[in-house]
Amino acid sequence: MANKELKFNIVDVQSGELINVMYQGDRIRRDEQDEYTRNKTLLNPKEDFIKVFVKSILKLSTMLTNPEAWFLTYLLRYLNYTSGVLKKDNGSCITMDDIMDESGLKPSYTYKIIKSLCDKGVIAKCKTEGQIYFAMNPYIFMKGRYVSNTLIDIFKNTQWVNIFKEE
Repeated sequence: MANKELKFNIVDVQSGELINVMYQGDRIRRDEQDEYTRNKTLLNPKEDFIKVFVKSILKLSTMLTNPEAWFLTYLLRYLNYTSGVLKKDNGSCITMDDIMDESGLKPSYTYKIIKSLCDKGVIAKCKTEGQIYFAMNPYIFMKGRYVSNTLIDIFKNTQWVNIFKEE
């Protein structure tokens, strides 16, 4: 612990004796936190998960055809943490060829479904420095708590932006 910067001494109030020290990055765990996790199971802690917003998914369920819903579910496994870009495990972006090879769908059908999902604001087909990539709308699906401002900007003109303001 010699490399850590000393932040606080923890001293017994009555005796003045040094009980412990806290370093930068250390956290205090309170009884309430332990009580919250008691009688609960951490389910599949090593598995990825995706955040789905209830209002968005309810609206989306009325808009998608069955093939679009299947295709979207297929794409979700590639959703990258915070960037919202669809990427393979090696970090490279998913291409149309990847999608067709893995899904077995014909090119014309794949393009039709992608176009429809783009038109509905569910995904975006983007291009940077000649590279095409696909991004998922964070107002519907995301990973993590924070989203890049670039991703927010990509979807700023979609119907999904105001869904949480509707009552």
